[in-house]
Amino acid sequence: MPFSIHLSRCLRSMTFVVCLLSLSSMVSADSLWGGAWVLREPPQGGRLIMTVEEVDTGWNLTYKVVGPDAPASTVSTVQTPLNGKEAPLLVNGKPSGQTMGIKRIDTHRTVTVLKFKGKETGVSMAEVSPDGKVLKIETDYVSSNPIGKEIQYWDRQ
Repeated sequence: MPFSIHLSRCLRSMTFVVCLLSLSSMVSADSLWGGAWVLREPPQGGRLIMTVEEVDTGWNLTYKVVGPDAPASTVSTVQTPLNGKEAPLLVNGKPSGQTMGIKRIDTHRTVTVLKFKGKETGVSMAEVSPDGKVLKIETDYVSSNPIGKEIQYWDRQ
């Protein structure tokens, strides 16, 4: 089957990961957060991979869909200070209309407020496993399609 993925689903998947990556209060170049993470239930025909780079007190996150039929030119990025302030999600360097306000709760959990064009679309709670190998994200969508709870798991690559 040809690869097909809706941009909104891809953006939602990326949003979940962002809040998980801010979980550690002791971030270093060797941290468990740096590197690549793969969505367990990938889009059909490909894999969603997120690369995390530490920058000052925040993160640079890069998302790519990888697969034989995946559009190689689509790259999504977000730079977040991890302090709850809104950060824009860029697609191929251009604003997508989506922002994420990520706030650290403790060393293992974060909360993220998701917005699209200024309107809140949901809230994500993220938790990292004690061994740093699995990211779990629970999102309650309030004004997107579909409305309701979604749970995702990401594995360290």
